[in-house]
This record gives sequence, C-alpha cells and structure tokens, in this order.
Amino acid sequence: MGQVLTHEGRSIALVDLGRDASEALRASWSEDRPFESGGVIESGWLLPTLGAGSTAASSLLAGNVFLATANPASLMTIGTGVGSAVMGPAGIVGQAPFVAASSALMPVVAPVMLFTTVSSLMICARLDRAQRTLGQLAEVVERVRRLLDAEDYARFETAAERIDEIRSEFERCRRFASDVPDRLARVEHDVSLLRSKYGLLATGDVHSEEDATSAVADLNRFFLASLYDIQIDVLQLYLALQSDPDVGEFRQSRLREKIERYGGGFRQVLDDDRVGAYHRKLKREAAKSGLPRLLGDLRLPGDRRLPRGVRRLLGGQLAERVEKTRLIRSDFDAVLMHIERWIEASEAATDESRRQSIVFYREPDGERALRAYHTEGVRLEQASPGDPI
Repeated sequence: MGQVLTHEGRSIALVDLGRDASEALRASWSEDRPFESGGVIESGWLLPTLGAGSTAASSLLAGNVFLATANPASLMTIGTGVGSAVMGPAGIVGQAPFVAASSALMPVVAPVMLFTTVSSLMICARLDRAQRTLGQLAEVVERVRRLLDAEDYARFETAAERIDEIRSEFERCRRFASDVPDRLARVEHDVSLLRSKYGLLATGDVHSEEDATSAVADLNRFFLASLYDIQIDVLQLYLALQSDPDVGEFRQSRLREKIERYGGGFRQVLDDDRVGAYHRKLKREAAKSGLPRLLGDLRLPGDRRLPRGVRRLLGGQLAERVEKTRLIRSDFDAVLMHIERWIEASEAATDESRRQSIVFYREPDGERALRAYHTEGVRLEQASPGDPI
C-alpha cells in the first residue's frame, strides 16, 4: 500500500512494502549493517502512532518494511497493476503492485516527523555534493596553505581534522558516539571565532597592494570558516535525527537559514570583487597618464615593440603597481571561483539528494524492537511489468 503525503507544499511517498518485497529487502542486507549509507534514527516518535488497530502496527508486526522516500513520483499513479521496484545497492531486490491505502498508513503526527526527517536528509545530501566540488576540508586547507600564516593554518587544520573525524566515525559506525555533542561544541566554538574575525576583515576596503594581498588571505579564511560552520550544522542535524527528533525541525530550519544567509554574503563578495575593482582603478589611472600609450608606440629596429619588462621599468611606479595588483588579482579570482562553484552546487536540486529515504521496520528477533534508518541505499522507483527481480 502506498500514499503520497503533502505538507506545506512538499510531498513524499510512504509505502508499506508488503510481505514479499519486505522479505526480499531483509534478505539483501546484513543483520549488523543493513545499509551501505546513512545511519540510525531514534524511532521513538513513531511509537505513539502505532496503536494496536492501526494499519502500520499490524503490518510492522507482520514483518513488513515501511519506506518513506523523497521522490513521490514513484507513487503518483498507483492502482491495480502499477508496480514499484525496491532498489538496493545491487539493483532491484523486490517488486510488487501497489494500491492506494484505504486508510492512512500513519496518523497525522507521523507525517510531520517524516517530512522533517526526509527534507533534512535532502538538505544534507545537497550540501555533501557541494562540498565534493571543493574536496575534503583538509584538502581545501592544504590548497590555500601558502595564503595562511602558520598559526591560522594550524587552527584550520585542527578544525578540519576534528570535523572529518566525527563524520568518518558516523559513516563507518552508522551512529554517533556519546561524546560527539561535546566534541562538536568545542569545534563549533573555535570555528565561530574564526568566522567572526575574518568576516569583519573580509569586508575592508582595498586602497593599496598591501590591502589587496590581505583581502585574498582574509577571504580565504572567511570562506573556509564558513564551510566548517555549515559542516558542523550538518553533523548537528544528523545527530538530532538520531538522538532527539523533537529538535530536528529546529536544526533543519537553522541550517536552511544559514545556507541562505551565507549564500547571500558570498554573492555580495562576488559582486563587490574588491581586488578587481582596485586593479581596474589603477589601470584607469595609468591610461589617463598617457604613459602606456607612449611606451606602446615606441619601436625597436624591425618595428618590434619594447619588451614588457622594459616597458614596466620605463613606466615607473604606476606600471609596477598595476602589474603587482594583476598578480594578486589572479589569486583573488581563484578564491572567487571556488566560492561561485560552491554556491552553484549548494543551490542545485539534484537526483542525488532525492534518493534519501527512511526505512523503518520491526527487528525479527524476540524483542521485536522498532528500528529506523536513513539511507540512500534503498529507494523506490516506478517499475514496468517486464523488469527483472
């Protein structure tokens, strides 16, 4: 049985896979690590919805698996003869025709939490994709190492290592350790200080080559600290989904607001292009002096132009400043390119982010504990009658 649930303009598909598909799906995963991706969600928010007479309770007690997916198109047309395929990492693991549920699979409280969880996973998947356009945090730090002094490099490197370590533990163990909240709090404190400091410095005016050089370093530090800050919020959201679903919606809302706010600030940096503006100003001053035209008109025997180095020497201080700023600007443009790439990737709605699903089921052992996982390893797709199982 399947339903398309809508909440505040957003839709998800909720499916009771039935006996055959549920058994095939259970057989496809190992008991200790059932999914290739994702992690544990504390499923306490489901318990009050599973009254003895509910459709969901009887299905779960019978061993059926429920799936909430961010792709409602898989169930937009349901009825006799319409099939959906349960996709695992190795391909189709189960298939059965679905019919619309005659009554709600879940009472009204459950869809709200399902929406919060699924939409949170979509945000995190989208940000993961954006981060991959730049590389791991440690790689980003190493790439701009020459623009950071030793003390700042040590701070950023340590923060990157801690964030990557927590993320790696979660991906390997499928849940957060009990000390993660304290570890995240310490990293968050350090990163907040770095971002506040360099956020102020990154808005300064550029009136000299020294200002331009500082602008490159400050913008790098500000961008890195912002990436760290967002990654910490992603981990905080995952942690809330695992251990405290009641604050999941708050964490998700805060992350959405932060992405929009940081994205707006990054766009302003792109529009301002402070080093580029200063470089253009110097070139206008040089053009008004008439010296570049005069030097450009001078010719050596054979009608050859003066070499650039000679023209720069004869042009004096102004030409030297233009050339020096041009080199600084190339470094600044490289930072702007990374920022623009991250903005585009973070705003893109991709199929990858729509593969996030919530799978919940009763354990087959004597305790019959209710379990819930978020994963991208299991999803629902429309299936044609001829698809193999």
